[in-house]
Amino acid sequence: RATMSEPPEPTGLRELFGGAITVDLPTRMVDVSDFRPVPDNQEVWTDADRDESVIVELLERVDVGPSDAEGAAAWFFRDLAAVNDASVESGLSRIVSTTRMTTKDALPSLNGPFEHASMCVGTQRIAKGRDGDDKRNDVDVVVVCVRLTQVNTDVLITLNRTTRELLPGSSADAPRAEEKRNEELSAAATATRVAASLRIRDWNLFG
Repeated sequence: RATMSEPPEPTGLRELFGGAITVDLPTRMVDVSDFRPVPDNQEVWTDADRDESVIVELLERVDVGPSDAEGAAAWFFRDLAAVNDASVESGLSRIVSTTRMTTKDALPSLNGPFEHASMCVGTQRIAKGRDGDDKRNDVDVVVVCVRLTQVNTDVLITLNRTTRELLPGSSADAPRAEEKRNEELSAAATATRVAASLRIRDWNLFG
């Protein structure tokens, strides 16, 4: 897996929501809507070989719950964990870091004012489909929240990446911990690059 010290992987400009928004995504990712329905307020891109996805979602601004002082992305991370039946309180999910993206440098391509932006990095132990609790997978989850107050919208960029399982019989806890940290850094780096490329081409998208 790539780490933050390695060169960024190839990306390509992708038009979302009919071209109203553009972002740069890894060229290895494909548009999920080409093979299954996706909600109108979402764009979902995936790399099935790596079990990784990027979701760009438009939500009506959530006024009760998210804390801009902490970083609203952390609230959305907790909300997603609860939806995945892996709440932070249960111990099945954990937040590694929350970063407030307070300057324009964090979102250099965004052509308009934003009230707050933040990124939350963590892991969630998620059961896929009918696998049940005994088949949960550890998934690196990175949530970026960009709050566009002028159009009453929260833009969420969520990266999900299933982590590699420890090989049977392995007890190399220290190396595995380092590898896990590198995986988290790599996921955060990918999400950061996507967020940095976010651009609104047509503000009429928001009504």
